[in-house]
Amino acid sequence: MEKIYSFYNMAFLSVVFGIVWLLLIFTGHWFKRGKDRRTEFLCPAATKSLQGLAAFGVLCHHLSQTAAYQSLNQIQVFRETGFLFVAVFFFCSGFGLIKSLNTRPGYLNGFLRHRLPSVIVPFYVMNVFYIIYHICIGTEMSVSEWICKVTGIALLNDNAWFVPVIVIMYISFYLIFRAEKGDSKGARTRSFVLIFAVIAVQVGWFLFNKHFPWWLGEKDWWRNPLKLYSAPWWKSPVALWYEGEWWVNSTIAFLLGMLVAQHEEKFYSFFSRAYWAKLVFSLLLFAGAMFLFFHVEYKCGINYWMEFGGNNKTLPRAILMGINGLQSLSFCLLLCLIMMRNFAENRVTRFFGNHSLEIYLMQALPLRAYMKAFGIEGNFGDKISVSMNTVVAYTLCVVASSIALAVLLKLLSRLVLKVLKL
Repeated sequence: MEKIYSFYNMAFLSVVFGIVWLLLIFTGHWFKRGKDRRTEFLCPAATKSLQGLAAFGVLCHHLSQTAAYQSLNQIQVFRETGFLFVAVFFFCSGFGLIKSLNTRPGYLNGFLRHRLPSVIVPFYVMNVFYIIYHICIGTEMSVSEWICKVTGIALLNDNAWFVPVIVIMYISFYLIFRAEKGDSKGARTRSFVLIFAVIAVQVGWFLFNKHFPWWLGEKDWWRNPLKLYSAPWWKSPVALWYEGEWWVNSTIAFLLGMLVAQHEEKFYSFFSRAYWAKLVFSLLLFAGAMFLFFHVEYKCGINYWMEFGGNNKTLPRAILMGINGLQSLSFCLLLCLIMMRNFAENRVTRFFGNHSLEIYLMQALPLRAYMKAFGIEGNFGDKISVSMNTVVAYTLCVVASSIALAVLLKLLSRLVLKVLKL
């Protein structure tokens, strides 16, 4: 009995989440045969289900980073992998844009008018929930901070960074591909190069600016706690756009999705030959990228937050960013190869896929609110005293509330879109 109780405390939630993942993947799963392999490859149903799994993966990632989960050492496999699930969203977005551009005449006509509201309206409706939350808990902010965060210049919900990034990518896609001259191969290649440049500029800005405007003030001012904590809100860490590696370390998957869509037939034909050897190679490539990341971060001591330890150089972070890019690309490649022979869809993943943006935007609210309610607050890396029963109850509340809030956000967003006739 004592051994059973010890196992319960050691791995209960990790085992439960493992079982849930297996059920999500294998319920409704089948191996493709014959023509199914080609016709079902990255079809809308498959990619929508994939995005549903990614939405659940992001939720697991954010749960794993809470002090409660870290204190009990539960589902820590998700702690450093959240950006990989976001890479799936970028990949599917890029793939869908080029697929639609190549198959739907006049696709760019009215593109911004139809595409942007689908993400901007949910963003501002979401903001209303977070405004109410911060008012209820008595968050103190200056007038300028309130204005910036309500308007979106800064973020009330720091998990919502995906929206401004994808909006920038949508606008860039429209401007670049709208300006294409002719249908030549060279014109399309130049468009992809320009998309890469847009991504590179965003990455470059983070690598220079890092987590806050360190260059505004005397040398190493942020290493003085008094000066850091007394600085204006907009100079504090992660206060404005692109002040965090998570803004940019998965965006390269957007370009990969575009390239796969543009060369879909060639991609499928190439990887169909010697399929199993290439699948194993892609698995080893991803495993190697993951090993390299953990080696560089934990063995070599290179991380994105070294400015607080006195190392404000860009090169170490650029190396880590390159590794993150390799992780994102190899992960999406591996998923593509798996989906060439497998199809996994069920009602749950379909539901998550249809509400993926809303789940992504709303999960931070119950994550934080229930921490207060259950008395398990703590910063990243903190060790707190907490029971497994409390964390189980916390998890059930977070998951249920995230789903309910996602449904509500989608309904309200549709209502706003209807009223605005967008």
